[in-house]
Amino acid sequence: MPYAAKEPSKTTGSGRQLGLKIFFIIVIVICLAVVAAVAYITRITDGLNYNELDHTDLGLTDPVNDPLTDDVTDTSITNIALFGVDQREGDSTARSDTIMIVSVDKRHNKIKLCSIMRDTLVPIEGHDQRKINSAYFYGGPQLAVKTLNQVFDLNITEYATANFNQMAQMIDAVGGVEIDVTESERLQANINIKEQSRMAGLSEDYIKTAGLQNLNGTQAVAYARIRRVQTSEGQGDDFGRTDRQREVMAKMFDKVENMNVLQYPELARKFLPLVETSLDMNDLFDLGGIMLRDVEFVEARFPTNQDLIGNGSIYVHGEQCLNVDLTAMKDRLQAFIYMDTDPYGGE
Repeated sequence: MPYAAKEPSKTTGSGRQLGLKIFFIIVIVICLAVVAAVAYITRITDGLNYNELDHTDLGLTDPVNDPLTDDVTDTSITNIALFGVDQREGDSTARSDTIMIVSVDKRHNKIKLCSIMRDTLVPIEGHDQRKINSAYFYGGPQLAVKTLNQVFDLNITEYATANFNQMAQMIDAVGGVEIDVTESERLQANINIKEQSRMAGLSEDYIKTAGLQNLNGTQAVAYARIRRVQTSEGQGDDFGRTDRQREVMAKMFDKVENMNVLQYPELARKFLPLVETSLDMNDLFDLGGIMLRDVEFVEARFPTNQDLIGNGSIYVHGEQCLNVDLTAMKDRLQAFIYMDTDPYGGE
């Protein structure tokens, strides 16, 4: 029986038209999604408070003369200076009450947080020997970053700064942080809360009881600013304060790390207007990639007890400063950042 060709289906033409309609609808939906994504990213980037540093005047280490050439020039480790300033409304300058170096270490799959104690006596270009927190007062982030590089032979080219009110808003953005507060810490924190609330024009939100609890932004910042109460490890004054600051930062990191990655863009939208930084959006996206890994957060305080000279106290220009062996402190700091060593070994 000879093969008989079928007549074309009467629905073929309408089927093609339906397929084309579906195709165009998909294209339109994709285009709308792209436009929405671009608009959202633009909304995020519009909030970036960008301030570029002059890289020719940052006191960067000359790798030719550096004994840690292979490590210091390794691009898998990026160091960023973090400054917390007590800048009140109307102030044009401020000292950096909080000085930290965050190291995004892709080689060891870690994020490292180093506190630099603000009273550490260092040479500041053009200003003799001063507390290291004075560098920000004299020359803003440019001189503050340059001082860190010159004193500790580092390669920092980027920074981020927030004042205490902005820091409180960032903590609120992640839903607060869980801290175990002693009764002595509660009383001192509430004194700080009263001052912070007055300066910010907010009602006082005191910590009502001691114990493990979720602190909001104002409460957590007040806790981090305590100086007159010893920590559980016996650290008081600025030693204890830097410990608390790193504790709050570590708890914030835990909150961010445990978020769904789809929440990151919205978190960035809230964070960026609160921070002045030299990091552009490309830098932020590149560094943010490490948050998609299973990274470890580690922290340390410098100087360590081994770096102090005598009892660690010296008066310069009428101020009580930390008397430190800067060479020993530099070697220990570099080894922690680049070689992943324990800075407290031997203490």
